[in-house]
Amino acid sequence: MSGRRPNLAEQVRDELTELISNGTYNVGDRLPNEDEMSVKFAVSRATVREGYRALIDAGYLSRLHGKGTYVTRVPQRHALDLNVSYTAMIQAAGFTPSIRIISQRVAPADDGDRARLRLDRGAEVVIVERVRFADDRPVVYSVDRVPLALVPEAARSDLGPSLFDLLETLNHGVRNGRAKLLPVLAGPPEAAQLQVNEGVPLLYFDEVDYDINGTPVLASFEWHTSDVFEMWLNRRAQPPAHQAQATPPLAESRT
Repeated sequence: MSGRRPNLAEQVRDELTELISNGTYNVGDRLPNEDEMSVKFAVSRATVREGYRALIDAGYLSRLHGKGTYVTRVPQRHALDLNVSYTAMIQAAGFTPSIRIISQRVAPADDGDRARLRLDRGAEVVIVERVRFADDRPVVYSVDRVPLALVPEAARSDLGPSLFDLLETLNHGVRNGRAKLLPVLAGPPEAAQLQVNEGVPLLYFDEVDYDINGTPVLASFEWHTSDVFEMWLNRRAQPPAHQAQATPPLAESRT
């Protein structure tokens, strides 16, 4: 899968989201009408209407017949360099969080598992496939892989909703991680689980998390919808060469 340029309606949606996030429009404010916005964004009224509709569907705007369109919620932004709970993120966005476990199984570690999790040939992993919901809407689809050797047999039948909590109880709590982020288009599996059309833009995470000893304990593959909460990466200026560390510290992982 590969990324694509957003269409005009998506650009209107993103610009409106920014205007709400930065306080130009606050909760309770009435937005300019579609004619005014079409001039502001240099697009057609139909394009503005489509951009509005995306934010209405996400719960950030509401349309009152004969009165106009109003801001009902401010999008939440979350820094990727900090440990963030998806449950807390969904709650902060004004939704009720829930999770559904699609499948849980044991399988031989493949080449990717052996490389990411430093496993020997013949090792096995526990694979957990889940979807997280904001109210009744699926917003994160994930496939997580944990070395089977870390999970006692008594815990293998039900790993619970939080793999981070499980690893903590097993004395392999996650302390940091490395993630690759990519804009992708929804393929058939992601589209089915997130209830979106194929080709819809998603944010994809390919992450490995490590315990306090630097042992990789969890490999995660996640697909996020883009209009419930925002992910932000905090960046700092590079220090002068004589002050630079030989190896930059790992960013803290999300939960």
